[in-house]
Amino acid sequence: MPSMPSLPKALTADHEMKGTWEKIADVPAVPRSSASANVVAGTLYIFGGEDGGASTKPRRPGQAGAAGNAMHAVALPSSGAPADYYIIPAKPVAAAAPADKKSSEGEGKGKGVEGAAAAAPALGNVPAARVGHASAVIGHRIFMFGGRHGGGGGDSGDNNNIMAPLDEGGRVWIFDTRTRLWSYLDPARTASTVEVPAPRSHHAAVATDKPRDFDTTAAARRRQQHHSQGAPGETWREWALGDTDEVGTPQRPIVGNVAERATDADSDGYGTLIVHGGCLADGRRASDVWAFDVHSRVWQKLPDAPGAGQGAPALALSRSRLYRFSGGVDATSAESGQLDYLELVVDSFNDEFSAGEVSIAARGGWQSLIQGKENVGYKEADPAETPFAAAAAGDEGGGGNGGGDAWPGRRSAAVLEAITVGGGREFIVLMLGEKASSSDTQQQRFYDDVWAFQVPSQGMSPASLADTVFSVVGRRGPGTGGRRGGGAEGRWSRVAVRPHDDEDDVSAAGPGPRAYLASATMGDLEENGIVVWGGMDAQGRRLGDGWIFRLD
Repeated sequence: MPSMPSLPKALTADHEMKGTWEKIADVPAVPRSSASANVVAGTLYIFGGEDGGASTKPRRPGQAGAAGNAMHAVALPSSGAPADYYIIPAKPVAAAAPADKKSSEGEGKGKGVEGAAAAAPALGNVPAARVGHASAVIGHRIFMFGGRHGGGGGDSGDNNNIMAPLDEGGRVWIFDTRTRLWSYLDPARTASTVEVPAPRSHHAAVATDKPRDFDTTAAARRRQQHHSQGAPGETWREWALGDTDEVGTPQRPIVGNVAERATDADSDGYGTLIVHGGCLADGRRASDVWAFDVHSRVWQKLPDAPGAGQGAPALALSRSRLYRFSGGVDATSAESGQLDYLELVVDSFNDEFSAGEVSIAARGGWQSLIQGKENVGYKEADPAETPFAAAAAGDEGGGGNGGGDAWPGRRSAAVLEAITVGGGREFIVLMLGEKASSSDTQQQRFYDDVWAFQVPSQGMSPASLADTVFSVVGRRGPGTGGRRGGGAEGRWSRVAVRPHDDEDDVSAAGPGPRAYLASATMGDLEENGIVVWGGMDAQGRRLGDGWIFRLD
């Protein structure tokens, strides 16, 4: 009989969610705001953003200069090894020979040079310096979209056109972390007009590796037929030996032939980049959602998010749901401060001869989780409803929307990431950011708090079994109003933070209030870890430090 799962640290008797901060040491400062950050194979890649230029004056967004187009890499500390830092100049992949036209619809999809859209703007082979772009990881590659011009950032105040978004015709830039080279994908021109997202900046992006399995049934059927019936004219001995004469055996492979037959999924492209919101060229904020299919190079419009458009929204992807924390800049907005989600599915085909995945699609429309009405779709809504608009004031210190510390305060330019802790339990973590209320003073308008939302368990995972046991036991923690509190599925819980090392005085205070920072999950290196870098403080100064947050 299998042993009963133990309750994780996040669900102790007092129900207090806990986490730690660790400042990344032994690396130089890289001051950035509105930059992007992604972690691949234990290395943090930082691109773009505003660096403040040579001026020492504090600056609001749009008043500083772009940081250039070099990639800054930080090998994260692991297993006692310290962090390391290096710079990767922007270099493109080598262009294919003119005679190699066949790759325009096949191999070239992963190269970014061939198969460019006919009406795409004249652009270079590496991305220009930019601010307020968004990126996400698929495999070992970083996919980037959008952003705005940089500007000089000098003291003259001449910021002509620096707030205008870059018009790149829907192009998606790709940085390969293995080759350290840039490529790009332009939208496929399958008709006279092709829908692409409007140019934008200060939007959000996430990615999934779906669709990935393209027409796998046909290939499997051919292999099965070959092994069961044998090729025409093939003797029993030839059938039994198979292709060992060409590729050898696992003990003695014929390396050259094995390499020649090897395939790289990236060459054909797989996965989907999803972007949402942002600031458009005419100054409006967008509420639209777009999905870029890497394999077909087609942009697809998904249902718009609820409410008014969002600048600097917070977006995360967990299981099959796309989550958006609605912050905005208007604290009186009916949607401000709620958690919205969109159910995603993978469209597939299966006929008599083949089967495979086609593209990402939305299942229905957006659903909203409002304080006191947290119906997450897997259980009954909480009967105790807290009026959402009640006591909208009193948002100090990262409190709630009228519920004390029951719900995170309204914010924009914040961090929203999905991570995993023990037993397969997933959390959406919201931290830091700029307050939506205009009544706050210059010193008080940024948050320094951390919140965790437990994603509902699906199926009988160890996490769902432990939560069922916990529900039956019926323990209740302080400050929960008689309800199951911190760590409960479908609810926000404020996280109590401390330094990762009790003797680390530098990390004791944490990163402090800031917004417009870059963030990324640590992935396989530490599934419960999030890296944040830089940002802007309440005085308008660009910050250059890096921090690791771990949810216990």
